[in-house]
Amino acid sequence: MKKYLRILSLSWQKGLVYRADIALWRFRQFLNSLMSLTVWNVIFAQGNDLFGYSKDQMITYIFIAAFLQGMILATSLHGLASRVYSGEISFLLLKPITLFSYFSTEEIADKIKNVFFVIIESLVLFFLFKPVLIFPEGGQLILFIIWTMGGVILNFIFSLLFGTLGFWSPETWGPKFLFFIFADFSAGKLFPLDIMPEIIQNMLFLTPFPYLSFMQTQMFLGKLDMTQTLHHSIVLLSWIGILSFINHLLWKKGLRSYQAAGQ
Repeated sequence: MKKYLRILSLSWQKGLVYRADIALWRFRQFLNSLMSLTVWNVIFAQGNDLFGYSKDQMITYIFIAAFLQGMILATSLHGLASRVYSGEISFLLLKPITLFSYFSTEEIADKIKNVFFVIIESLVLFFLFKPVLIFPEGGQLILFIIWTMGGVILNFIFSLLFGTLGFWSPETWGPKFLFFIFADFSAGKLFPLDIMPEIIQNMLFLTPFPYLSFMQTQMFLGKLDMTQTLHHSIVLLSWIGILSFINHLLWKKGLRSYQAAGQ
């Protein structure tokens, strides 16, 4: 356990080295939430029920989406493919810890950092707007936490899958950029997915991306009945299982031919 705590501590310190970058990044996220709250407050000024959401539900959605952005969608593994291609992970393979355990510990440190800043930003926004927030009942809150952990695992698997690109190509930024843009849209980060046309919703639910944020917000707001909760729980677990299997195969194949180029 000591080695994991040591890695956690070092990852936390490394994540705070470039403080100006962190400040600008968090300021950008703060402005996104500020803009969303301002826009939706203006939209709901003429009514209290739009798109199947009350004003309090929509404002709560924005706060929860911001929390999930830091908890689920933010990751420390953006540069994993370049670490693979450059041969950097050869040093990690020699350490007395499994590769995925090391990456998991790095992720935990990054999540703690992001959630810490999200809480501070949310308190500032709460002070500015003084909204009425909706909170779930005990059972819904437990399921929300479980689904959030499932979303964390799902996004972690996605990060590992993109890392495997480094075994075969140095050109990884383009696919990652497209993925992040699509994930932000289809995870419901910008707005609730259920305000879009049904055909687009059906297409998005053929992918795992709504389980990176949107479905967690729906659980928090109490918009799911028991049948829907069971259905989406099974789908979330299925995506985690399928992508974990694919991830295992790709890393196994990549490491088998890995030559630690550049080291």
